[in-house]
Amino acid sequence: MDNWEKIFSTKLSHQAEIVKAILLDQEIQAVILNKRDSAHAGGILNGNFEVYVHPEVASSARNIIENDIKFE
Repeated sequence: MDNWEKIFSTKLSHQAEIVKAILLDQEIQAVILNKRDSAHAGGILNGNFEVYVHPEVASSARNIIENDIKFE
């Protein structure tokens, strides 16, 4: 993920998708990297879904996440 900066991480895929969609609505290109490992013994999934943006918009993206997105 050269030239991308991680701005959000969660164990819940739908939260990552919401963050990505809101950023895209604000014309900030975002991608999700699935870091979940399904090969773990016992079928327990470990890892996170991570949202990445270009470094030059990372600060704006973080502000949107902090101020406009609320997960209950």
